[in-house]
Amino acid sequence: MTRSMESLAEKLWRARTWGGQAPVEAADGLATVEDAYRVQRKIEARSSMSRFGWKVGATSEAAQQSLDSDGPVSAPMHTPFCFESPASVTVFPGQSASVECEFAFRFSHNLPPRTVAYCLDEVLEAVGGLLPAIEVVGGRFEDGLGRIGQQRLIADMSAHTAFVYGQERYDWRATDAKSHGVSLYRNGGAVRHGVGSNALGDPLLVLHWIANHLSLRGESIEAGQVVTTGTCTGITPVTHADQFVADFRTLGQVEVTIAEQPT
Repeated sequence: MTRSMESLAEKLWRARTWGGQAPVEAADGLATVEDAYRVQRKIEARSSMSRFGWKVGATSEAAQQSLDSDGPVSAPMHTPFCFESPASVTVFPGQSASVECEFAFRFSHNLPPRTVAYCLDEVLEAVGGLLPAIEVVGGRFEDGLGRIGQQRLIADMSAHTAFVYGQERYDWRATDAKSHGVSLYRNGGAVRHGVGSNALGDPLLVLHWIANHLSLRGESIEAGQVVTTGTCTGITPVTHADQFVADFRTLGQVEVTIAEQPT
């Protein structure tokens, strides 16, 4: 099993850094969700990159159905793939690149692993600021993001490709994130509208989920790290040279232009 995990991690990391796809059957040896998270850590070890924070995905019913996942998933985000808006993000052809509008939060205090579960108030007390964001997602398996199943999704860094964030707001407690609206524009035209409650009913509940999810796995959220909480506007496929603007109203805008890596 260890050898097959190493092989899968190598294939997925090469696809992420050099393009192409990993064969679907390369993940046939994944027996459990925990095996899939172990592949993530092996990919991270290969990258030797610092953590910018964490992503949480599959937090909406629509996303779970689309990805064939029975609940939320997580993955580390690494600094070289995280950008301040406005940004240009390069994607590889054939990897089902898409964008999602998300609420993200920067932590000002550590949440280390422990035996007792964190309550919501403890998690929120550790939050310093809110950032409007766009996540670029993609699939490194041959079937892309089409119902790949929870284990393959997790092993593939939960589909994380890049993260683009807007101006941080420190008065975030005055914002009702679950009812706050966001609109996505592509090349000047509106394509999606959504609200924070599309992410697990409330983005703050996503923070509670990941704090305990990581704690159970011996992981922590560290001061300065950012957690992004899942799409509020669904999954929007991209094409070369698309320019996207996510309008979070009073929280500001986030801009990203998609560039395609030549093959």
